[in-house]
Amino acid sequence: MRRGLALPVLEATVVSEWVDYNGHMNDAAYAMVFSRAGDALMDRIGLDAGARKRTGQSLFTLQVMLHYFKEAKEGDAFAVTCHLLEHDDKRMRLWLDMTGPDGERLAASEQLLISVSLGEAGSRAVPWSHETKAALDALARAQSGLPHPPAAGAGIALKRKG
Repeated sequence: MRRGLALPVLEATVVSEWVDYNGHMNDAAYAMVFSRAGDALMDRIGLDAGARKRTGQSLFTLQVMLHYFKEAKEGDAFAVTCHLLEHDDKRMRLWLDMTGPDGERLAASEQLLISVSLGEAGSRAVPWSHETKAALDALARAQSGLPHPPAAGAGIALKRKG
């Protein structure tokens, strides 16, 4: 990965099943795309299918915020990149940007994810494996020059006058 760049994690095209009655990509489809982008990131940080099966460790999503900037329509190509905003021993916060081929922002998602162990007694939060922690540390170093997205950490509110 080149220093100071968001990590490319997914490329796809809007399919007809994702298009709603308004003729553009449905909000649920954006959530699915960003979820798949998170899955692709898992493969890059030592939590691929083999590792999950071998260790019983996975990720759960704690929070998701979606931001819509421009309509995506059937047949539109797009790419999703990942910016690791922060991480600790068990959690990571991501900013995922969805852009068109021209680089125009279509949507974004901020996500808070947690490391879990999937055992017979149920799921519980656990620290990252050594491999995953090292991968997250390396990603954080590589992205240290990226500007913080202005909307990251912002909640939903109506602007009030006066």
